[in-house]
Amino acid sequence: MAASAVPLVRCTRALIATSAGFRSRSRGGIVIGDAIDMSSPVTRGELREELAQLESRLEAKLESKLEAKLEAKLEAKLESKLDQKLEMWGGALLARIADSERRLLAELARHCNSIQESLSKQLSVIDEKYADLPARVTRLEAKAFARRRR
Repeated sequence: MAASAVPLVRCTRALIATSAGFRSRSRGGIVIGDAIDMSSPVTRGELREELAQLESRLEAKLESKLEAKLEAKLEAKLESKLDQKLEMWGGALLARIADSERRLLAELARHCNSIQESLSKQLSVIDEKYADLPARVTRLEAKAFARRRR
């Protein structure tokens, strides 16, 4: 800060420090007392410097607020796009999983049928060996019981 801006800064600080004021009525009207000595002159250079500082502070404040709002909007927009893409990819993935599940179930059914046919063939071979078993047992029983009855 330049040395020429010191009186204006002092005046500003004095105004802030004494801006509490006093009440003029019981209903709450505030009257600010004469806190600044208006007799001390301020040069145009000091005024311009103070205004430039004020302008830069306001620009910085405005820029930070705009940046925060822009970032919030951008984040919301990106989040919605991400949700849309995720939903699209998730739906496609779900469809692929369902298709794979159908194919695997069909293949499993074919394998089960194949195993059933194979077991049926193996059991029929065993059944064929013993198809005449009841007749043989009946003949043996007839011979064995005929001997005992005599």
